[in-house]
This record gives sequence, C-alpha cells and structure tokens, in this order.
Amino acid sequence: MDYDVVIVGGGPAGLSAAITTAYYKLKTLVVESGNAGGALTNQYPWKKVDNYLGIYEKTGAEVSKMMVDHALKEGVDINENETVSDVKKLKEGLKLKTNRGEYACSAVILAVGLGSPRKLGVKGEDLSGVNFCLPDPARYNGQRIIVVGGGDTAVECAVELKRNGADVTIIHRRDAFRATDKNVACVKDECVNVLWNTEVFDIDGDGKVEKVTLLNNKDDSKTVWEVNHVLFSLGTAANTEFLNRIGVELNDQEKIVVDSDLRTSIEGVFAAGDIVGKWIRIPQAIGEGGLAGLNAFKYVKNPYWG
Repeated sequence: MDYDVVIVGGGPAGLSAAITTAYYKLKTLVVESGNAGGALTNQYPWKKVDNYLGIYEKTGAEVSKMMVDHALKEGVDINENETVSDVKKLKEGLKLKTNRGEYACSAVILAVGLGSPRKLGVKGEDLSGVNFCLPDPARYNGQRIIVVGGGDTAVECAVELKRNGADVTIIHRRDAFRATDKNVACVKDECVNVLWNTEVFDIDGDGKVEKVTLLNNKDDSKTVWEVNHVLFSLGTAANTEFLNRIGVELNDQEKIVVDSDLRTSIEGVFAAGDIVGKWIRIPQAIGEGGLAGLNAFKYVKNPYWG
C-alpha cells in the first residue's frame, strides 16, 4: 500500500481527520483540489472565524494556515491542486485515481465539502463579472456590484465589499434575512443597501456584465440596473458527478449517507464534514473529521480496544 489512509479534501474536516490518523501513526495523504485549507483559503480568506472555541479575531487564511502547518508537523503528506476522479474498492484495500496518478491505500476518508456553487440558471450567468465566491474584496473598490442571497455568506460578503469601497446592494427574494443577528446588525451599521422581494431576471452585457434586470416578486415589476459585477451567494452543493461515479450512497439531499461511525456504503470509505450535511460549520467539521480519523484507524489496525 502507498498509504494507510488517503483523505480527499483539505479543509477543516479533512485536516482534522489527518491529524487524528497521523496521531495513531497511520501513513496519511491529503489530496486537495485547490490550496490546502478548503474554503477558508480558496473562497473567503478574509472572513473572520468567530465560531470555534479559542479562535477569535483571526481570518480564514490565518486559521487555515494554522491547521495546515499542524498537519504537516505531524508528518501528513498534503498534495495541493490534485483532483481525485475515482475511488475503487479492490480485493485488498482501495485505489484512488487522480489527475496525477494512482494511490493504493487501506482506507479513504471523503471530506470533499460542498464545492459546487448553486446557480439560478438565468441568462447571462456565464458572463465575465459574474462570481460565486469572494477571495479578494479589495479588487472591487469603486465598482458597482450586487450580491444575490440572504444567508450569512451573502451578508458578510456585502459588508466586506462596502468596507472596501464598493457600491454594493444586496438582492434578496424574501423580506427578511436568514443570516445571524450579528451579521444583520453589520448590514445596518455599514448602511448596505438592500432590495427585498427581488430576484435576478437576467444579466446582460457584451462578454462581461453591464446591466442586470431585477424582478420584484410581489408586483412583477422589472427594473434595469447598470452594474459591473454580480456575486451569487446562494449556497453550495455536492459534486454529485464524482460521488455517483464512485458509487457511494447519497440521501435525498445529495449528501453522503453515513452510520454513527461515519462509515459510508463502501467498505473502508468514511466521510465527514459538510458533505455529510449536519451543521455546516467549522466546529462540526473538525469534530466529524477527528471521529472519521479514529474510526479509519480502527478499521485499518483493528486494535483490541476498538
């Protein structure tokens, strides 16, 4: 075997699993399709992490660096910008295929997160200037941008854009946010403009965003806004193409089905974090990652106490 355990995904769940398996002296590899750290690094490095015990006033980039450095110190191998395309159960162990090669291992932990942004399917959604994450709010200084969504990420992005000098408006199809009171208060404090009961009807432009038609879903009236950018913040979904290809069982919400030990329908394959679909937050991901790592160790080594 090349490794005892291969972990697919290098976010909080995957890195927590890796630290746990390394603690139990399993040879561990983390394969991450982007930069190690997950969404904290790749999508929202500026966001403050404020819901994990003992960590406050630190950005996603800072927290993810702490996690990655910890895993590396424990002897975990981390391969960045490598994409797993298949996982197959063999007579003995498992085999992973990636864009770089293949790995044989005894167990796999799927910590792939919810990496596919939800889209509306409206005209113009593929134009330059339409975005689905916000790695660098400062680049929108002086730009006119609408943020579509009503959850915490949409609200946090809009507030950060405003703080970085953008002319920003939140477009929400309902008449109240589903974000936390803390984030809603920031919208008010920063005087971010909000259009309630409003949806994006279409986006227009010559290769890039130039204007957006907005629909009021109460009276069906339409208005056209000239904008430079549109940020859709409507949540994320699982990469079902990959999950269906490997044959792991999914529930009706397209999350991986696991038992109390985080075992999936494929022997030797465990899952943890957002892809399991409980509380989509860092504390849950870290806890599940650790538990998946422990149970992967028990599966591989079968200790008398396990």
